[in-house]
Amino acid sequence: MDRLINLDRRFIFVFVFLGVAIPLLVDLPLPIKPSPTVRSVYDEIERVAAEDAGRPVLVSFSYGASTEPEMVPMTRAVVRHLFQRGLKVVAICLWPEAVGLAQPVMDELAAEFGRRYGVDYAFLGYKIGYQAVVLNMGQSVADTFPFDTEGTPVGDLPVMAGVENLKDFSFVFDFAAGDSMEFWWIPYGQEKHRFPFGGGCTAVMAPDLYPFLQSGQLVGLLGGLAGAAEYETLVDAPGRATDGMQPQSVTHLIIVLFIILGNVAYFASRRRDSQA
Repeated sequence: MDRLINLDRRFIFVFVFLGVAIPLLVDLPLPIKPSPTVRSVYDEIERVAAEDAGRPVLVSFSYGASTEPEMVPMTRAVVRHLFQRGLKVVAICLWPEAVGLAQPVMDELAAEFGRRYGVDYAFLGYKIGYQAVVLNMGQSVADTFPFDTEGTPVGDLPVMAGVENLKDFSFVFDFAAGDSMEFWWIPYGQEKHRFPFGGGCTAVMAPDLYPFLQSGQLVGLLGGLAGAAEYETLVDAPGRATDGMQPQSVTHLIIVLFIILGNVAYFASRRRDSQA
């Protein structure tokens, strides 16, 4: 027990390294069970496709390069589902970095599903202002984003036909690496206009957003790489998130095992000392 308690930490580092390396080199399929919050987003998109497919879905990107490993797989999974179900999609960015990260994903998936730019989807680009952008879109989308990223007037895009403000979108979804959901979209958008609103965020942010799920202001939430992997499972399209969950899960199991062993050794040594 003394040897276990005084185990050189380098042994732990070696096990953690193996826990990451082996699943990356050898396929270790692990079951992924979608959580209720992730399934709620999926169900909402299915509802929109069945009941309200005539109106476009608005997706907002508020993330940068530092969170690309979590946010881009999530973007792929959700946008794939939207295009899969034949929904029209309008995209905007509230972070400047997001344009270069999100637009290539949308264009790639649109080509895969045969979606036509301007008719089936549009990318309106970045607008500075944060909550002011959301407030202005509540009045007029065309005044807030006069042109798309290609310089085409928004009013000339067929996908924007009938869209005047936020109320005219069937569903709004925000991909967030910051506080855009709780400080921009919910108080200045969803709370005012009452549109169905969902989101995806980094894992560290997810706990702060659960009160909005309970209040109904968020219909569903994808949290981090795990949320992206769960959504990939729902749309039957395993990708980077599913692959990333294998080393993450194995490493977590190793850490839990060492915590258990450490506690067993500690209490056993205390019992031995008390009996001495």
